[in-house]
Amino acid sequence: MAAHDPAVAAHPWLERATRYCLDAIQALDERPHAYVLSFAVRFLDAVHRTRPEAAGLLKRLSVHIPEDGRVPVEGGTAEERLHPLDFAPYPGRPARELFAPEVIAADLDRLAGTQQQDGGWVVDYAQISPAGALEWRGAATVRAVEILRRNGVL
Repeated sequence: MAAHDPAVAAHPWLERATRYCLDAIQALDERPHAYVLSFAVRFLDAVHRTRPEAAGLLKRLSVHIPEDGRVPVEGGTAEERLHPLDFAPYPGRPARELFAPEVIAADLDRLAGTQQQDGGWVVDYAQISPAGALEWRGAATVRAVEILRRNGVL
């Protein structure tokens, strides 16, 4: 929102929230949970233009991401992993530099290949109930289509 609204960009709350997140990422002294790692990378990717320290923090976090970009989710299902596109979904962004082009290409193929017969995508994390899985299916589908479209696959 701040990129499109100067009032949001100038609001003191945004500065405090951004500083809090940067400090929390700086304070990480051991391997963070997969989702913490993913959201931290995506946050740094979002603030890189206005926060020079984002590049160094992004590099520091990159040591926790294997070359294939697949990060196991502790406490998730047996096969639950975050994938490169969970960290760097869009081309031309600093987070994308954490992955070799062939890793991203393979993950785009993986994502496209998980489209279901009815045209949608399913969530690939632990589901509390069938209703919850169905409810999140729409969000998973919109996300998959957006990523594939912005990467020129669709």
